Formats: sequence, C-alpha cells, structure tokens
Amino acid sequence: MSSNEQDPNRKSRRQKDAGPQGTQVFSRDEVGKLLEEAAPEKERVDGAELRGASESVSGQAYALAGTTMVVGRSPDCAIRLEEASVSSEHARLVRDHDGWRVVNLLSTNGTFVNDKKISNAAITDGDHVRFGGAEFVFHDPEGRRSKTARSGGSGVMRWLPWALGAAAAVVAVIWLLGALR
Repeated sequence: MSSNEQDPNRKSRRQKDAGPQGTQVFSRDEVGKLLEEAAPEKERVDGAELRGASESVSGQAYALAGTTMVVGRSPDCAIRLEEASVSSEHARLVRDHDGWRVVNLLSTNGTFVNDKKISNAAITDGDHVRFGGAEFVFHDPEGRRSKTARSGGSGVMRWLPWALGAAAAVVAVIWLLGALR
C-alpha cells in the first residue's frame, strides 16, 4: 500500500500547504509594488509642501503627494536630500484624515518639529521641520489640523472636566448640608 493510500487526508494537507514556503526575501521596490497592488494610494497633491529654510536646502521645495513619503539620502526616497546629517531613510511624512504627521525612522541625527526632538508628531501650516541639519517650513493651505487641536484641544475642552468635577463637589456639599439639618 502506498503512503497516499494509507493516509486519505494527505492530499488535502498537500493542497493547504501549496505555495511558497520558508523565508522570502524581497527588495524595497518589490515590497512597494506589493503594497501598491494591495491598496493603491491616490496620487493627489493637496497643496502641502516643504520649503527649504536652512542654508543647505534654501530655495528647494517639495510637494507632498499621496499619503506617505520617505525623506532621506537614499535614491529610493520620495524626498531625497544630499545632506551628510540626513540618514539614508531619515523620516516618513504621513497624511491621514487629520492632516500631516512626521515620523522619525531611527535616524542618527534626529527629526525635529519647531526645535523639539520627536519620534512622531503632527505638523501644521508654518511648522519648522528639521531632518538632521536640513530645516524646512511646512506649508498646508488646507490646514486640516489647527494649532489648538494639535496642542490638546480648545481651552474649553481642557478645563471642562475640572469644572464638572467642581460642580459635582458643590452638589455633594449642598446635599450633605441638607442631610445634616
């Protein structure tokens, strides 16, 4: 009796296991193509851009298109900077429903928004974004995220929980005084 005749489930297991097995190695280009096929991103320019502010990038402007752009020295980067202080893949610019964000990609010399070192931060019109020593001003005419929303909400939303707590305390004191009479 052959091994196939001994185990009637062998064929179904073989069908489940069909396809590549083991570790596969892909180039960045191949990964990018696979991601595009899975979820093609719209190449829509919404007017947002980075404009060079430091001496090394003065006069340069980069339109931000799509939903993700990598900044760095590598030829594969959407925004390629010829600056020694910039890592090969320094940071990623990401657009979501709230606006644009900058995400540091473990760069050697850091990513900064308004001179504050960040790992992930929202950016709005007028913010200064620095990749190593290359500084840019972010411009977004649509301005999807206001400065107050980025800083933690409007003044009302910051003090509202405290006001509600104080009102509850006053009601409790009045109730206690009425109960003691």
